Amino acid sequence: MHTNLSRMRRVTLAGAVLALLVTACAPSDPTTGTGTGTGTTPSPLAQKTTQPDEDPANFDLDALIAAARTEPGITVYDQTGKVVDTAKAFAAKYGLDATGVKVELGVIDKVLQENESGDVIGDVVVNEDLPSYAVELLDQGVLVNWVPGDMKDTINPEDQYPLVVHYGPMGWAYNSQTYDSCPVSNIWQLTDTEFNGRVAIADPLSNPKYPYWFNSMALNDDAALREAYTQHFGTDLETDQPDAAHEWVKRLAQNNPMITPTDEEVSEAVGAPDQKEPSFGPMSMAKFRNNADKGYHLALCDGMKPWTLQSFPSAIAYASKTDSPNAAKLYIHYMLTEEGFALQLADGKPSSNSEVPAPKDPSGVAELLDQMAPLRSADLVSDYRNKSAWDDFWRTSHN
Repeated sequence: MHTNLSRMRRVTLAGAVLALLVTACAPSDPTTGTGTGTGTTPSPLAQKTTQPDEDPANFDLDALIAAARTEPGITVYDQTGKVVDTAKAFAAKYGLDATGVKVELGVIDKVLQENESGDVIGDVVVNEDLPSYAVELLDQGVLVNWVPGDMKDTINPEDQYPLVVHYGPMGWAYNSQTYDSCPVSNIWQLTDTEFNGRVAIADPLSNPKYPYWFNSMALNDDAALREAYTQHFGTDLETDQPDAAHEWVKRLAQNNPMITPTDEEVSEAVGAPDQKEPSFGPMSMAKFRNNADKGYHLALCDGMKPWTLQSFPSAIAYASKTDSPNAAKLYIHYMLTEEGFALQLADGKPSSNSEVPAPKDPSGVAELLDQMAPLRSADLVSDYRNKSAWDDFWRTSHN
C-alpha cells in the first residue's frame, strides 16, 4: 500500500538534516550516512519479483509487439531532448503512439505525485539520479524494473537492477588549443596553487552527480587516491578526515574553484578559444559538440589518476500504474538496441547492452572507457543516504 511518498521524502530529507546537526557537522562516514562512526555498508537494493518474459526462454518479441498495439499510446520522460525524436522513431517503427518529453528537473517528485493520484502521464521514465530513482521509485513500487529476456545475457548483471540504459560518462577535459596534451595527470594537482581559481565545476549543491561521485570515491577509491597523493606529493597522506576522498574534496573546495550553473559553462571556461590560462574541469561528453558548434577546443585527458572518467548511469523503467505496460516494455527494449539508442550514441553515451557498438562522438570517449570509474549499484543506498552530508561538507569547505 502506498502512503504519501512525497511527504515521506520530505521527512527523510529532514531526518538527514537533523542527523547532521546532531553530529555537529562532522564529516560523514559513507558506511553509516550519519556522520563519523563505524558501521556496515547498507545492503544493496534487490529486485523483489521478476516477470516471465525476463527469462530468455519466455521472451517473444512478436507477442510483445502485438500486445503493445492493443494499448493506449505512451509518454516517455527523459532528461535529454533527443527523447522527442526517439519516441517518434519508435512510434513509426511499431505503428504505435508515443510522445517523448524532456524533463530535466523534479522528475522524481513528478513521478511520485502521478503515482499517488493515479493519473499517470509518464509511462516510461529515464533518469540519471540513480540513487533517488532506485530508493524512492523502484524500491517503493512506483516504477517497475524490467529486463528484456533476449538481452539478459548481454547486459552485465550489476546493471540490471536498476536497469541501466547507458553509462553517461563525465570526464576531465582541457583546452587543446592552449596545450599540446593534458596539463594534469593526477587529481591532486587540482588542489595545488597552480590551479587556484582554474578548476571549473558545475555547482555540486545543484548537481547531485557530484555528491554521488564524492561518496563513490570514499567507498571505493581510498587506496587509489592515497597512492595518487603519494605519487604527486612524494609523501603519504596524513589527514584528520575519514578518508582520502574527504581530504581531496576539502582541498578542491578551498582552492577557489569556478562554480558554474551547469556543464555548459564549464565547457566554455575550459574550451573557449584564445586563452592563455584556460580552466580545467569535468563535463559530460555531450559538451564536446561545442567544438564544432562554437569553435571550442575541448579534449579529454588520457591517463588521469585515479580515473579519467566517472560513470553516471541513467536507468529506465515503467510506471507500475501505466495503462500500457506492454508498449512501455517495448520502448525499453527499443532503447537497448543500436537503432533505438543511435541518437544518444552521438553524445558519447555507451549503451549498457554489449551488443550495441561503442559511441563515435567528438570526445573520442570510446578509446578511454577502460579509464571510467563505475557508479556501483551496490552503493546506491549509501549514495542516497549521504547526499545531504556531502552537500553540507562541500558547503562548509567551500565557504
